[in-house]
Amino acid sequence: MKTGIRIMSMTAVMIAGIAAVALADGSPVATSNGTDVSASAAQQHGAKFKQIREKKMAERAAALGLTEAQQSQIKAITAAARQVNAPLRQKLAADRKQIKALSSAAPFDESAVRSLIAGDESVRTDLAVSRIKARNQIQAVLTPEQQAKAKELRQLAPNRHHKLGNSGL
Repeated sequence: MKTGIRIMSMTAVMIAGIAAVALADGSPVATSNGTDVSASAAQQHGAKFKQIREKKMAERAAALGLTEAQQSQIKAITAAARQVNAPLRQKLAADRKQIKALSSAAPFDESAVRSLIAGDESVRTDLAVSRIKARNQIQAVLTPEQQAKAKELRQLAPNRHHKLGNSGL
């Protein structure tokens, strides 16, 4: 199941790029490893990331020749997805903190760790479905010519999973 999601995800790199750039919430409260960052650091990071996100969105919109109406529709799609995804991302961050605490606790509570990890898989599945749904909705906004151009650009895009040792198969 995970492999199927990865393959579907990788075949939509251009659409994923548009969605990922717009879906990121821009003001993280926790890092990917679950450690807290200060509010001001999060705001600075968020502001910088927002600039990068907007620049990439503009580049992709120009490459695909998106109209203002299409850009507005895509922004609405990604804003709705961002609202749905925010509590899921917060749950994952909270679970990471709990798992980190449990991993160094004595005695080790295997059942608690297993329970958190199992719950995370469900949340990760929900996030993957949400991303795929948003990509599908964005794809529907594009004209057939733009869809063809997006497919062409996806084939030219580097496989960002490759550097992690994931062949994508």
